[in-house]
Amino acid sequence: MAQQPEQIINRAPREVMDVYVMGANDKGQLCLGPGHREGYIAQSPQRVPRLIEDNHVVAMAVGNNHSLALTVDNRVVSWGSNEHGALGRVTDMWKLPDGRWVDYSTVEERDLNPNGPEGRRIDAILQIPMNINWIAIPRHTVFTQVAVSDHASFALTETGQVYGWGAFEYYIGENDLIGFQHVHRFYAFHPKHLEWADQQPRRNQPSPLKIRFPGTDNPQIVQIACGSNHVLALSKSGLVYSWGTPDMEILGRRFMPRNAGRRNPRRGYAAGADPYANMDHHFAPGLVAGLQNIRYIACGANYSMAVTKPRPRSGTQLCYVWGQNDDMQTTLPLSKATVVATPEHPDAPDGNNMRVVLYPTKAPWLSGIGHRDDEPESAIKSISGSLRYGLAIRRSGWGEAWGNEHEMPNAMGVVNEENEPVIPAVPPGNRYTQAPQFAGWHYDREECRWDLVATGKQHSIAVDQEGKIYVWGSNSHHQCGVPRPQNGEPNIDVIDRPTPLQQFLEPGVQTSVLRGRCAIFVGAGARYSVFGFSKNQFRVGDGGNMDEFA
Repeated sequence: MAQQPEQIINRAPREVMDVYVMGANDKGQLCLGPGHREGYIAQSPQRVPRLIEDNHVVAMAVGNNHSLALTVDNRVVSWGSNEHGALGRVTDMWKLPDGRWVDYSTVEERDLNPNGPEGRRIDAILQIPMNINWIAIPRHTVFTQVAVSDHASFALTETGQVYGWGAFEYYIGENDLIGFQHVHRFYAFHPKHLEWADQQPRRNQPSPLKIRFPGTDNPQIVQIACGSNHVLALSKSGLVYSWGTPDMEILGRRFMPRNAGRRNPRRGYAAGADPYANMDHHFAPGLVAGLQNIRYIACGANYSMAVTKPRPRSGTQLCYVWGQNDDMQTTLPLSKATVVATPEHPDAPDGNNMRVVLYPTKAPWLSGIGHRDDEPESAIKSISGSLRYGLAIRRSGWGEAWGNEHEMPNAMGVVNEENEPVIPAVPPGNRYTQAPQFAGWHYDREECRWDLVATGKQHSIAVDQEGKIYVWGSNSHHQCGVPRPQNGEPNIDVIDRPTPLQQFLEPGVQTSVLRGRCAIFVGAGARYSVFGFSKNQFRVGDGGNMDEFA
């Protein structure tokens, strides 16, 4: 009997974007092409020809130091840091026109000034968007979404299959005998790809591999969301899968103690044991406990959120949260969290312990229950989370913030009714007892409502419903677009409130880049920003016209 074709459940976006970038480029993450050095910083939005003329981009995913793009002709391209295989392609070899592969160092000219003031020249192969390795991907596969974590990347197909590559990173303390300076990197999707040569784990997955889900060959995934080192996948039926780092117990899953795959980091697995025997393994997808009827998923660095489908009568939605909660990133009080030992983990406030909401818990403030009178309009439209704080947009266009960004509180963008920045108060002794009180984003225009939001390491970006970009938070590497002063004055390192990006640009730059342009995508990396502008939509009130940008 002939095999039935899989059902198409996802559609690829078709609107092509004009891509602009600004900020740090020390890993080639700005995609500006050959010749740039580690110290180069784009102080204002720069057009990326290789993502506009050479690759017609329809979707993007922006990570700390690497990015992916989906093109209109169904290619996935990557650029930036390839640490632990995050780019899904070979970057130390180069294919010649005659088909031969040679060491990349023999292709590019030698850097004659590696110790100059702008640093080492970045390999051109990292700064150019190039196709991922398709060797394990069926020929007629159609991709519809891309997503990235710190060192891993994922791509979703039109039939709901997921491909992944790269590495997760987790910490197992100073007594770890594996080495790697107390950091253990590991990645696996399938039993036959889990290799333990001399008790050393496979360090990464360098090329795309189809991810196996428990109990089915076709999981029918409709959305992927990534944290720093964990991933969520939402199925068509409303179930949520998670997998990733086990060191913080943030996956929201219950693991069976009898599983043969439970590994002693010093001894490895028992002889003949299949670590994926029951798919009950941190690095294999498993169902998140108790979640059903989910419509939308989102991740912060070490926490997760899942929003249900609207209730039939009221139209309201519930939001469930789990993961790290030391700064109430989940919006829940500390009393809802369990203290988990995390020796020497850099994200732990005291370096040894974290407060974690172990399993999905209803978050009243994000569920649209009693928060506003217009219940359906209070439903969550989109969420973006950083390490210590989160931002959300409701369907009414109202923006909200929560958490506590100690090092850069202005990254949260909290302001009062006079548009003055407000630093969220920290109760004495840092002992939270109540859920955070939201402060809406107010600006000089009362009718301003929001459509898109993105959070970087310590800066944030939002787009209003007219397509205008706002930025705030850290500007240490000009990721907020404030250029270096020409009169010798010190740099402006912090934007203390959400501010239109066009206010920071020189008149010529503003006219050619932003006047009248409608942003349809924003992404925030660790120290850089990415914008995608529509080729066909323009704000007439700003004087934009199609002829100017043709």
